[in-house]
Amino acid sequence: MVQILVAAVDFGNFPSRFARIATLYPTKRIAFSRANLRDIKPRSLLLVDFLDLGTDHIEILRDFSRSGQSVPALGIVDTKSRQSVLQARELGFYNLIDREEKFATLFEKIREVVGDYSKPTLPSRYSEKIVKSVETTSMGLNLMSAAALSGAPLPMQLLATNAQDITSTIMTEGLDSWLSAVQCHHSHTFCHTMMVAGHTVSFSRALGHSEAEQTMLGLGALVHDLGKVKIPLSILDKPGKLTREERELVNNHPLYSREILATRQEVPKLVVEMALCHHEFLDGTGYPNGLRGNQISQRVRLLTISDIFSALTEKRAYKDSLSPRQAFAIMFEMKGKLDMDLLRKFRTLVLSSEFGRVRRQARA
Repeated sequence: MVQILVAAVDFGNFPSRFARIATLYPTKRIAFSRANLRDIKPRSLLLVDFLDLGTDHIEILRDFSRSGQSVPALGIVDTKSRQSVLQARELGFYNLIDREEKFATLFEKIREVVGDYSKPTLPSRYSEKIVKSVETTSMGLNLMSAAALSGAPLPMQLLATNAQDITSTIMTEGLDSWLSAVQCHHSHTFCHTMMVAGHTVSFSRALGHSEAEQTMLGLGALVHDLGKVKIPLSILDKPGKLTREERELVNNHPLYSREILATRQEVPKLVVEMALCHHEFLDGTGYPNGLRGNQISQRVRLLTISDIFSALTEKRAYKDSLSPRQAFAIMFEMKGKLDMDLLRKFRTLVLSSEFGRVRRQARA
């Protein structure tokens, strides 16, 4: 996993739009010191803001350049200033980006230098179909996040294709194989989103929904946590319990999702509803709006069940995964909050010998 180390003289002057990279890559701010630059670990990228560099800072960067470390580096400069560009190159920074550039340009430059953070490394035991499905879905999620941050159109058609592909892959390879592969992803956020999508489309199909409805629910599952793109990965992937302030920030993600999605013509209204409401409970104790009963649609109820079950059964650095039976024991204690009729149907499917079993179907 690549970590981006950001060095600046004054982070108050660091371009705010560039700071959004912390939601797409693990990012850490560091102060200028020889110790900090000398101890940079492999699989890091050094991102340096050259604004207001003093003599001491320049000497520290010169020492870093002479140290021979094979750490990729990217400099933020005023490219209209020939002196700034020459100084950066003299210090060994040949990959440069202008301070006034768009966020999307920084994102693309980082991808060119260190690769795509979204791409998982899957063991050879998984079939080509599963590998391709997980990789393309990860790519869709990453492009969606980058588009949300840059204001570009969201890749809804690609995500709809991803949802259809997940359904097809699970039909031929089995849900268990899909979930097992998804949990190899280094990002907890990607892992969770794809687990929710897998459970959601499988449940939708088992309930006899049309292909169009399965795709809509799968699309909603892939987009349901988009608001987390406004939250740093250092919080989302934190290997431990969140502080109260961090938890409050994470709990705002449905509202952030609405901010991103509601004004975009390419996003179906049903998808916006699922993203905004998937933490609402039937008894009115959910968030963000405390909806009750019939104010919560069947689509949202189904997504909520898939979301909670996925969260309980996935492994995190700070907790072990629960077995399906343990997860259902907890969920059935949430009587009044969840749709118990849907939950009973979901449990029957999950615990049946057929659900999730790897089965090879003849391909047309």
